[in-house]
Amino acid sequence: MEADQIIAVLLKWVSENQSTFSDVAWENLPKLATEIASADDELFPIAMIISQWCAENNLGDELRRSVREISDPGQPLQSTLEPLENLTKTIPDIIMDAYNQAQKPGAITTADTSNESK
Repeated sequence: MEADQIIAVLLKWVSENQSTFSDVAWENLPKLATEIASADDELFPIAMIISQWCAENNLGDELRRSVREISDPGQPLQSTLEPLENLTKTIPDIIMDAYNQAQKPGAITTADTSNESK
């Protein structure tokens, strides 16, 4: 797996597909942000931290599947259009912004299944 693809997948999950995370994994996002903030400001060490965190939070298979899906993207990924700078600040900021936004009442919604037949 390519380091930039691992980072792109995580950022996509956080910003567009938060349902990927279990409740426990979501609660562990601040720990991930802290670990990234203390890493070397390079793609590979950050991707390794993300991969390890995903494995610890039962997201390793989903990470591999998602990376395979983008390994041959039809359109450039946002991360390839504008290179991120200061990764150890930018990535944790993105994670925590999404985390804090979702902590607001009603921010994360679940499907209303009350009308479904039983």
